[in-house]
Amino acid sequence: MAEGKVRKEILDLIAGYCSTSVGERIVYSLRPDYSRAKVDFNDIATVLSEYERGMSLSFPSIPDVSDVFSYLEKYGTLNGEKLVTVARFVDKVLDLRERIHSNRLARYLNVPTHLIRISREIKDNLTPSGEVRKDRHSTLSDLIKKRNEIREKLLLLYSDIVKKHYDKLREKQPVIKGGRLSLAVISNFKIDGIVHGFSATTETVFVEPYEVVPIQNTLVQVEDQIKEYESRIIKTLSAKVVRSIDLIRRIYENVGKLDSVFARARFALDFKATVPKFGKRLVIKEGREPVLYRVKKGKVVPLDLEMDKYALLITGPNAGGKTVALRTVAFTVLMASMGIPVPARSVEVPEGSRVHMLGFETESDVRSGLSNFTSELQTLRDIVARAREGDVVLFDEVFASTDPDEASVLAYSLAKYFSDRGIYILMSTHFSTLKMLAKTSDFFTVSTVEDYRLVPGKVGESGGLRTARAFLPPEIVSYAEELLKKVPSYIVRLREEYERKLQKLAQEREEVRRTLREVRAVLSDRSGKRDVGKVYRMIEEVAPKREIREGEEYFIKSLGVRGKVVKVDGDRVKVKVRNFVLDVRAEDLM
Repeated sequence: MAEGKVRKEILDLIAGYCSTSVGERIVYSLRPDYSRAKVDFNDIATVLSEYERGMSLSFPSIPDVSDVFSYLEKYGTLNGEKLVTVARFVDKVLDLRERIHSNRLARYLNVPTHLIRISREIKDNLTPSGEVRKDRHSTLSDLIKKRNEIREKLLLLYSDIVKKHYDKLREKQPVIKGGRLSLAVISNFKIDGIVHGFSATTETVFVEPYEVVPIQNTLVQVEDQIKEYESRIIKTLSAKVVRSIDLIRRIYENVGKLDSVFARARFALDFKATVPKFGKRLVIKEGREPVLYRVKKGKVVPLDLEMDKYALLITGPNAGGKTVALRTVAFTVLMASMGIPVPARSVEVPEGSRVHMLGFETESDVRSGLSNFTSELQTLRDIVARAREGDVVLFDEVFASTDPDEASVLAYSLAKYFSDRGIYILMSTHFSTLKMLAKTSDFFTVSTVEDYRLVPGKVGESGGLRTARAFLPPEIVSYAEELLKKVPSYIVRLREEYERKLQKLAQEREEVRRTLREVRAVLSDRSGKRDVGKVYRMIEEVAPKREIREGEEYFIKSLGVRGKVVKVDGDRVKVKVRNFVLDVRAEDLM
């Protein structure tokens, strides 16, 4: 769905501000949730308040302990390296806690004293690389001293043996084979001892002389004692950490949440964003589409929108900003619902509102094997089923692949369906029929985009041929303009009739002005030479006839078309124009 893509665009932006992998994961897990969003907005406001008091918004580099959890799940214990990672993690969390003065933010970083003691114990017993510190354990120090003495004795003994059998050796010094220190003996010679293997060509035999076996056995025993002692220390530390692993996991998640809050606060500063209000209306003051804002480096035309009615029709030329306006609304509602500050001066969003989008898909999004129109209808069916009161539905030039008149009445009917249920619906269109229907509707507001700004109450032209001049050879566009003059379409006829009526109105206006000049002259002439009766007759000739009769045709001034009156009800008149019955004011007819 299109709204899913918009949501990912938002989250990609915010994730770029995160300093930890868990923070990124928390950001990408954000979904519309107004209860959680309120909590997050309070946290973001606190961060920004602390920032104004001098707190840095940089987030420290905190060790990623996710691999600690994976290692423990796989092996059931932790090695020295993972234990040191845990200790460093606790220290970094404590350092961050020292920087934060707000109790509201500090709640994310509550580290109990027993976990602090474990961290200190790990650092006291292990080196930064995860090895056991030899100088902290006298027994271990004695064992290591003993091992070193045995090694020295063993090497001295081997030195004598090498001198004795120098000509029989492939290598003139001992080598490790099978975990034992051995001599590489040429296969044609023999040295009494234990054979531990052969070379690939069998030309070398690896032999442990009998005279070194007792001392080497003693060395292996001492090394095993050292390993066992070190293993016991690591197992003891690991057991303590494992008992607190759920607590460490919670702290790790909280660090991610706090990182995501800091990320959103930094985003708010960079994008001049605001914390939205949750109410019942949809209001955007100087809103900006964040992706475009980043690409244009802040040089974008802001959107001002206040939904007085539930349905809004946006008109205007191609590439004039209609889609950007709709995307700005989509970003606004989605960001507000996910606890992300909105790039705008001020914003109000209906609490609980969700976004539904149609017409923003690319060709690759169209359902396989379906026409564009059929695919749109299937998506629309899902939206109709899911949309509820307070939601925002955005249609970008929908049904463009079918008959314009049928598409217009279907879009109009959808707008009425959603409006009747308290669902906001914003549409962009080039269809003249839909513009006409919306203009005379009591639940629709119309607007146009001029210079990328939304102008309410005005219906704009598409200007497709004018836009095409910037991309195509002049002869193509000129030929199209000539064809347009000859096309006997309904819209062209409406335009021509509208222009004729404007000319007639101009003539009638001039007659009225001339009559007014005569009246003023009579009123100012006291000689009695002017014919007052003639003046009255002139006034009657130009005075508009306000009696409107059913069955007669009248010109609708606001639309520039003619229609037949079906019913007169006081100052409201129902007029049939083609297959549509419109409700207009009597004063709009002439």
